Amino acid sequence: MIFKKKNKENFLDFIPISKVGFEVNEETGLISLLIPRFKSEFALKYLIPKKKSKFIKANLDEYGSFIFQEIDGKRDVLEISNLMKEKYGDQVEPVFDRVSKFLGNLFRYKLIEFQKLK
Repeated sequence: MIFKKKNKENFLDFIPISKVGFEVNEETGLISLLIPRFKSEFALKYLIPKKKSKFIKANLDEYGSFIFQEIDGKRDVLEISNLMKEKYGDQVEPVFDRVSKFLGNLFRYKLIEFQKLK
């Protein structure tokens, strides 16, 4: 039996890239993600009633809004985690677990994608 060595990559070295739009609530500063109801143009045109929005809004809390605002396609997960720890201090401990779980959930629902740090 031949065992292959798994190539272990560190999650903190990946760069998250947003795949959805968002809007910022002016009063609270919190973000609402704009998730398309359908992916095809046909469904958007014929299945959504005229006065309904083409998007589903997912409201984020203070921490989620901060993390999503820091996703710019240049910062890796480690840098975003350090910025969060710098801003919120001990409130967000364990910061790496919290950020990686949040980004993992966004990735699972295909709201972001990851690019390997070069």
